[in-house]
Amino acid sequence: MLERVRGARTVRSPIETLDLGEERSDAVVLGSFLVHPGDHRLREGLLGTCRRYVRDDGVVLIQREGPGHHSGLPREREDHAAGRTIRILSAEPVGDGVDEVRAEYVFEDARWTQTFRSRELTEERFEAYPEEAGLAVDRRPTPDGVWVLARPGQIRGNSDRGLAGR
Repeated sequence: MLERVRGARTVRSPIETLDLGEERSDAVVLGSFLVHPGDHRLREGLLGTCRRYVRDDGVVLIQREGPGHHSGLPREREDHAAGRTIRILSAEPVGDGVDEVRAEYVFEDARWTQTFRSRELTEERFEAYPEEAGLAVDRRPTPDGVWVLARPGQIRGNSDRGLAGR
């Protein structure tokens, strides 16, 4: 995909170890439900990178799974604008609150399946993770609450996870 980018600098790196030096942006996007990994260190790294590269007066747009994303399966959603159907086929527990989710994407001329691990998050737990990275949840710009706008803010300690003073 990077070969197709025109008019912008490209950097190939895992998000959680991205090094852009002193560069900062007005906005940072963490899409594709990346805030839901089974590994807490990965989530901390992803959100830490978002905070590190957003200006103090900037915004971070985070895409999260909606409530009940792992239940009532299988289900599908047609995305007419993109010409695809998205099916969440299953979510099987693998331990520690993590599910192995199987998704299928159907296009007119192709079909693609993906299996990934995801941790379902309560509203309270979700909001705590950006705060631990120094981001304060501001608002949800979409009616389904899947997109969340966060802004740089004070890091608040969270004694129930032993994160005070981080």
